Amino acid sequence: MLAEIEEVPEVLRRLIERESDNVKAISSRIKQYAPEFALLAGRGSSDNACIYGQYAFQLIAHLPSASSTGSVYTLYKNPPHISKALVVGVSQSGETDDVCETVKRAKEEGALTVGITNNKESTLYKLAGENAIYMQANKEESVCATKSFTASMAALLMLAYAFADKPLDDGSLLTSVETILKHKEQISALAQRYMLAQNLVILGTGLSYSAANETALKLKEACYINAWGMSSVDFLHGPIAILSHMSPVIIFAPADATLPASLNVIERIKQVGAHVLVISDSEEALKLGDAWFELPPNHDLLYPFSEVTFAQLFAFYLARLRNINPDKPRYLSKVTQVEL
Repeated sequence: MLAEIEEVPEVLRRLIERESDNVKAISSRIKQYAPEFALLAGRGSSDNACIYGQYAFQLIAHLPSASSTGSVYTLYKNPPHISKALVVGVSQSGETDDVCETVKRAKEEGALTVGITNNKESTLYKLAGENAIYMQANKEESVCATKSFTASMAALLMLAYAFADKPLDDGSLLTSVETILKHKEQISALAQRYMLAQNLVILGTGLSYSAANETALKLKEACYINAWGMSSVDFLHGPIAILSHMSPVIIFAPADATLPASLNVIERIKQVGAHVLVISDSEEALKLGDAWFELPPNHDLLYPFSEVTFAQLFAFYLARLRNINPDKPRYLSKVTQVEL
């Protein structure tokens, strides 16, 4: 897992170098098609990448975007009419049942479909045809998705920028990851404080919402912790009632448009008396934390790349402290399929 996290900058370089022209060609076909909205389909980590993709398409290209409800296609077998949609399927393996079924049904309806996968021999890659994007992550050995997850976010970001005819700052994207990788010792030391944690609440709002969900998933998979990821704002609408001084919270609070809301949530958590780890580049937010990790200042859309790199390293070191092999979590396999 650690070796694959450390590969992420090189994976992103390959993705940008080898897929940029392909992404531009796909975006040209999307513009010609003129979708009314985007529908993104993923499961597990890929679903968390799709949440990030929703924000990217809406903030960059002003294209209304939503997540696909996979069971509508595979179990209820009564899908909506999506002929005017841009449908994007994301799957590391390219074999996730309902992602492939969503893309297949969309094609049958005449929708424009895109597939983002790390497997050129997969069902999804073949379904997407000329609109397939290869993650360029090479084989991922660990069951816990790290480099493929970050690559899928980057592919969605590239597609959103290309569709909007706007340039992606490649250098800043790479720096977002590389800067965090320089702080492995600090993150390892921080993980020691949570070695005995059985429950963790992970919060983030706006673009950081996807990072909160992915952090919670990594802590479940790699560390066997009951980690609950959710919107910082939604947390105040009821779930805050579960907190006590025995309930640690991790919150992503970048210095973007969401900072005032995040500061309010941190203050509320402190009033309850719960421990809070603040991940931020805001001095005001960091001072409120019982523990903290400082992010590098960044563009709004790039904060999640720093946040998930922190999360992946944090989960790895915490798993090792708990004598768990994060490469082979119990009950899990690299490709997850459900009998349909």
